Amino acid sequence: MIPASKEETAHLSIVPFIFVLFGLFMITIAVNLQVPLYTAYAEQAGYGRAATALVFAAYVFGLIPVLLFLGGISDRAGRKPILLVALSFSLSATLLMIVQPTIQMLFAARLLQGVGLGLSVGTCTAYLIALYPEKSGWIPTFIALCSSVGFGGGALFTALLSFQHVSLTPLSYWIVLGFLMLTIVGVFFFVPPVQGDAGKPLMNMPRFPKGTMPANAAIAIAWSVCGLVISILPAQLKLNGYELWVGPALFLINMTGVLMQPFVRKMKSSTALLVGFICLPCGYGLLLYGANSGSIYLVLAGTMLAGTACYGFTYLGGLQLIVERGKKEAARAVAGYYLFAYLGLGIPSVFVGLFADIYGTQRVLIFFFFLVISACLILLISGVRRKER
Repeated sequence: MIPASKEETAHLSIVPFIFVLFGLFMITIAVNLQVPLYTAYAEQAGYGRAATALVFAAYVFGLIPVLLFLGGISDRAGRKPILLVALSFSLSATLLMIVQPTIQMLFAARLLQGVGLGLSVGTCTAYLIALYPEKSGWIPTFIALCSSVGFGGGALFTALLSFQHVSLTPLSYWIVLGFLMLTIVGVFFFVPPVQGDAGKPLMNMPRFPKGTMPANAAIAIAWSVCGLVISILPAQLKLNGYELWVGPALFLINMTGVLMQPFVRKMKSSTALLVGFICLPCGYGLLLYGANSGSIYLVLAGTMLAGTACYGFTYLGGLQLIVERGKKEAARAVAGYYLFAYLGLGIPSVFVGLFADIYGTQRVLIFFFFLVISACLILLISGVRRKER
C-alpha cells in the first residue's frame, strides 16, 4: 500500500473520514438487521431451532474464509475498491430480503453479509490510518465504537419498528437499503483512493503465539453466549411474547461492553480475563432465568452483565494479551484471536439449535449454561495459578 503524502492528508477534509466510518457502520448494521424476525421466518417455512441457528451461522461461514484467505486483499487492490465491494455485498443481502423474505433467502443473505464484513473491518481501519496518519492512535477507538453500535443497532432498529406491527419486510430494511446506496455514492465520489501494492501477500494466515490459547478459548466461550442470544433466545422469549426484545438485548450486550472498555484498558490483561470468567456465566444464568420465568427485565439485566465480558473484560483483556504475546506478528496473532471468536459465535449455536429441536430449548440452554460455567471455572483456576507463579 502507498499511503497518502503529508501534503495530501493536510488538505483532506473530514468528509472522507465520515464516509469511510459510516460505510463500516452501515455494513455492521445490515449484519443483524433481520435478527428479531428469525423466529418468524423459521415458523413461516415450518422449520425449527436448528434451521434458525444454521441461518445465523451462515454469516460466520461467509466471514471466516475471507479472514483466512483474503486478509491482505485491500493491501494489494487498494482500499477504495474493496470497501465498495463490501458495501455492495451488504446492499445485495438487504435487497434479497426485501424481494423474497424467506428463511432460505436469509441463509444466502447471511453469507453475503459475512463476506461484506470480512472485507470491510480491516480495510476501513487501514484506509483511515492511510488518509489520516496523524490521528492513527484514535482510529481503532472510532472503529470499535462504530462497529459495536452497528452490530447492536441493526437488530434494535428493526425491533423498534416492529413492536406495533410485525412485517417480514419492515421499514428498517428499506431505510438501510437507501442509506447503503447513499454511502456507496459518497465513498465513490468523496473518498480519495489509496493505491495498493501488488507485492503484498494476499493471504494472512493466523498465528497462535505461546501462552495465548486461554485468551482464544475465553473469547470463543464469550461470543458463543452472544451467538445464542441472537439465534436461539428469540424462540424462548416468544413463549411469553417477548421475541422482538432480542433487538434491545443484543444492543445492550454490545453497548455495555463498549462502555466498560475504558475501565478494562487500565487493568492488566490477566486480571480483565479473570473478571470476565465471573461475569459471563453470571450474566448468562440471569438472562436464562429471566427468559424461562418470563421476566424481560431479568433478561435485559443478564445481557448487560454478559456484555461486560463479551465485549469488555474478556474481549479487550484477551486482545491485550494477544498483542503482548505476539508483538513480532501481531496482525496474524489478532487474526487467530478473531478466528476463535467467530467460530465461538457460530458453531455452538448450530449444535444448540439442533439439540433444542430434539430435547427442547429450555433443557438444552440449561445444559449449555453448565458447560459455560465449567469452562469458565477451568480457565479461572488455571489463570489464578499462573498469576501465583
